[in-house]
Amino acid sequence: MQNLAFLLLPGFSAMAFFAALEPLRIANRLALRELYRWTIHAPGGDHALASNGMQLRAEGPLPAAPEALIVCAGFDPLAQAKPALLGQIRRAWRAGCQIGAIDTGAFVLAEAGILGRETITLHWEAAEEFRQRHPHIPVSGELYERHARLFTCAGGTAAMDMMLERIAASHGIALANAVSDQLIHDRIRPASAPQRLSLAEQAGHGGPDLQRLIAAMERGMPQGQSLAMVLAEAGVSRRKAERLFLARTGRPPARFYRELRIRQAIGLMRSARMPVQEAALAAGFSSQPVFSRACRQTFGQSPRELLNASGLPEPA
Repeated sequence: MQNLAFLLLPGFSAMAFFAALEPLRIANRLALRELYRWTIHAPGGDHALASNGMQLRAEGPLPAAPEALIVCAGFDPLAQAKPALLGQIRRAWRAGCQIGAIDTGAFVLAEAGILGRETITLHWEAAEEFRQRHPHIPVSGELYERHARLFTCAGGTAAMDMMLERIAASHGIALANAVSDQLIHDRIRPASAPQRLSLAEQAGHGGPDLQRLIAAMERGMPQGQSLAMVLAEAGVSRRKAERLFLARTGRPPARFYRELRIRQAIGLMRSARMPVQEAALAAGFSSQPVFSRACRQTFGQSPRELLNASGLPEPA
């Protein structure tokens, strides 16, 4: 039997937590014995508050040395990276414990100093902020990464695939497949499956030229590439790009590219709590005023107004 301790930080993703927990519960039921046992913990107080407002009862302080400690986080994980908590994680690591992170929990592991040469993964929305904060730690776009004592996961339903793979490694693929069937999960996705479709893949119906252009835009954003540079990389003329985007998206390529960069910047501000100036630069804008003007010209609102909206409105 393996003992796992889930550390739920305030604002953790309930979806990701239950996706990790339920395969273990079902594995116990199908095996007719207790393969896994778990406890739930919170940094402070007697309950853990999820991002959806759900409260889960915590079970006291972390065990001194559980077999596996899994940090589940969501928005703003660094707000909970206090010295006492980081010390507990470091002590568990030094004691030989397996350490895992779900969603944005990798930020906390990095602050605890236990990440280094081994590749990690986390939710795609927070990946760029993590790379900027910890450029020496390799980050992949995988659903999950597993090493000898370290495992990280992108969150969401990827936590289910990670746990199913863990069950298969410890107790055989037959049990893992049976658990997957109980979850109405038609297949256990490999770690290499993409976290999401790229915009280019989403625009597949537009044909290979549109796909190539949007993929070049996605690559060009962080470097602040101009539309002319993007078109040159994609090998598409300005006139052809104008015809293609107007026919397939209803707006010219320059406007589409600007909207794409705005959405990227707002996403960084929302998911990674990135300041406006940093988010603007990360999305390829030359300055915060340029970004602010683009927001007002495109959506009729300031960056802060767009950030506080439930979703980006239709372009003005």
